[in-house]
Amino acid sequence: MATTQFGIERRAAQRFDVHRSVAIRRDSEDGLAFTQDLSARGMFLYTDMVLQAGEDLEVVLDMPSEITLSADTRVRCQVRVLRVTPAAASRKSGVALLVRNYEFLQEAGVAAPRRTPDEALETEAALAGDHTVWTGSPR
Repeated sequence: MATTQFGIERRAAQRFDVHRSVAIRRDSEDGLAFTQDLSARGMFLYTDMVLQAGEDLEVVLDMPSEITLSADTRVRCQVRVLRVTPAAASRKSGVALLVRNYEFLQEAGVAAPRRTPDEALETEAALAGDHTVWTGSPR
């Protein structure tokens, strides 16, 4: 872990500075957001939706090829809101999300099998070798 002049870095997964549009679903309510960054355990995004810490949501986004090390891939994530930074001048709230599980989406709306976080990390470790690969799964 790295230290900075402001404290100890607690993140165990590398963050990627990725700005992508995402779709958010809470029960029957849909919303839009855009990411500031992504990691294997979560993401930080901005949205107009009013969200509360502890809420469970579904987020769908296209994971860029720079992270997947293959083609851009559509991913549906089950997430939990960790914290919400109230809207300021941008009128959009900043939201930290923990990725609980995810699934790759195939063409024509057919979903690939869901992967548990442990299965995902084991598979990624076996495939990646020394490469850092975004898995979208917490550990």
